[in-house]
Amino acid sequence: ADGARLGDELARIGYLGSEAAEAFPVHGSFEAHIEQGPVLETEALQIGVVTGVQGMRWYDLVIDGTPCHAGTTPMAHRRDPTQVLVRALTRFFDGLDHFGPDARATVGVLRSVPESRNTVPAQVATSVDLRHPDAAVLEAMEASLRDLLARGSQESETAASLTCVWDSPAVAFDTGCVAAVREAASTRGYRHRDIVSGAGHDSVYLSRVAPTAMIFVPCEGGLSHNEAENATPEDIAAGCDVLLHAVLARDAVEPL
Repeated sequence: ADGARLGDELARIGYLGSEAAEAFPVHGSFEAHIEQGPVLETEALQIGVVTGVQGMRWYDLVIDGTPCHAGTTPMAHRRDPTQVLVRALTRFFDGLDHFGPDARATVGVLRSVPESRNTVPAQVATSVDLRHPDAAVLEAMEASLRDLLARGSQESETAASLTCVWDSPAVAFDTGCVAAVREAASTRGYRHRDIVSGAGHDSVYLSRVAPTAMIFVPCEGGLSHNEAENATPEDIAAGCDVLLHAVLARDAVEPL
């Protein structure tokens, strides 16, 4: 291939260095973060001892029908993908409690083709985000949604597809590192509880190469991915305090 080479360019700007770019031993990784949810604040707790991260799957859901006039086509004569989508998602969300309190389902993107006020769409497309700490339950959630879509499509003579575009399996953090966080929170006198992260973090990937744990602090209103996201200085200080003493405890067991 033509073009500049990374090594040449690093040498040109004086950043090549003498150390080889290779893996190095990491004895432990600790990450402090806001919870990004409402649990700690609701329960008046200062620290979340993160035991792992739940499994997550993203899907592209597409339903194809037949475009036709909104005013002249009777409801019984329509192959309307919007109706299939709305009915399937309503039934799915109504039955979500069946999968337990840890189940999460989100529709974040909605599109229709054509985007016309007086045309029954030819196609609707949406994103679906499913999450659960248990892989078997996550699989059952997907199967339930697929079944609802298949039945709705058959009844309406439409065509639905649900394609998984990202799959991040659940992660259990290192028990020793988690214990160090829990002990630090206890000895420093903070109100705390164990918690599974509902969001992905850098620690998911670090856990593949090193013993890992996380510390959560509350965020106001449980808000994240929102401009109002905030954490108090006192809660941040508590998280840093626990982080420090967890690292010191880990170092006492296995020097860093």
